[in-house]
Amino acid sequence: MFPSRIQLSKKTWDRLQYMQTKTRLTPNVLARTAIALALRDTHTATINENKPEQTHVINRDVLFGDQANVYEALIRQFCAEQNIDADVQDIVRSLIDVGLHKMGHTKNSLDLKELYSKK
Repeated sequence: MFPSRIQLSKKTWDRLQYMQTKTRLTPNVLARTAIALALRDTHTATINENKPEQTHVINRDVLFGDQANVYEALIRQFCAEQNIDADVQDIVRSLIDVGLHKMGHTKNSLDLKELYSKK
């Protein structure tokens, strides 16, 4: 399901890098966290299928690390439950964007812990 290279919008990549300065976590770890938060809290999904004009390409192995199969399974389940039939690039981008929105108030890495304790 996952292509070998994931295209994130430049805006999303810039947000990940900005959050890196606040949390000292790398963009790939922040993106994984964002996906997990989006998958946990999404009751109805909206997938943005607009293609970004400017992109930042990240390798699947860098983005997901050795958990690529886990993320792929979670996203497949999410798509099945939500009846989503969209391009995986759009799905990953949308999940990261939704998760980053949830992480918007994060000022440091300890704030991320609170996000996981909320239900």
